[in-house]
Amino acid sequence: MQRAELEAQVVDLLHGLSRRMRERAFALLAELGLTPPMALALRHLDEPMAMGTLADRLSCDASYITGLADRLEVLGLVERRPDASDRRIRQLVLTAKGREVRRQVHERLYANVSMFGVLDDDELAAFVAALRKLVDGGAPSASH
Repeated sequence: MQRAELEAQVVDLLHGLSRRMRERAFALLAELGLTPPMALALRHLDEPMAMGTLADRLSCDASYITGLADRLEVLGLVERRPDASDRRIRQLVLTAKGREVRRQVHERLYANVSMFGVLDDDELAAFVAALRKLVDGGAPSASH
């Protein structure tokens, strides 16, 4: 098989894997009453964070974070608190319930992902290495 055909297969297969992972994530998050953006916000809130900082981390407009924070606050997952150094800035802080839901999200989405069970340890390690090489653009990375 020619390289171009193999590359096309990789693209198709990655799209398929992405679709399968997205469907799985949507279903698992729906069980918790969350949308993917809500879960992503919870994942980033490991410490109190200014709403503008969260917007930067999620690569979205600050006005979007206001609505997202509203929904998380209604669910009792976050609280808005004034920043100690600048009371004009609102910090998002996870509640106890928010920390528990965040733990459940991590457990359901990132721990023991059953679809990878078809790979043995060596295959999984090779897959990770190949993906990392693609993501990093071939550049060696000390952080990985």
